[in-house]
Amino acid sequence: MPDGVFGVSVVSPEEQLLDVPARALVLRSSDGDLTVLDGHTPLITDIVPGEVRVDPEEGEPLRFAVHGGFLQVGPTGIEEGEAGGTLVTVLAGVAEPSDRIDVARAERARDAATARLEELRAGRAGQAGGAPESGEHPVTPEDVEPGQAEDALRRAWVRLAGAGGPARSAGS
Repeated sequence: MPDGVFGVSVVSPEEQLLDVPARALVLRSSDGDLTVLDGHTPLITDIVPGEVRVDPEEGEPLRFAVHGGFLQVGPTGIEEGEAGGTLVTVLAGVAEPSDRIDVARAERARDAATARLEELRAGRAGQAGGAPESGEHPVTPEDVEPGQAEDALRRAWVRLAGAGGPARSAGS
């Protein structure tokens, strides 16, 4: 490959979504924003839910909504005395190319999750002081449902960000 270009693969359990020569890969790990260029130090790190952008050797950037996973950066190896280049692999449990994201559906999911969270929070405010103060109490559906609504909201924001939507943290 030419200088400044390296191999990038994006894979999920269902399929290999991408295998192209690229000039850059941009994503966020738990340590912060990360840009990978040719010659990057070998590394394995996590990927927090959000947009992953691949700048291919030619053409427009490719965007993915990645719902978490891992990144591996390493050498391609040495073949017949030639120095190897960089190989980058994104391993994601769920990854969606931006052109496959139904933005209207993601917006509806975001709106529904936001409304449900507001409803649950309003209901909790009216029940303040209802939980026992001493001893343990069993987990109830009322304890679990806000977490599920928050997860749905995060998934919707990740899809919208991956589709080139509003820049907003998946955690907000």
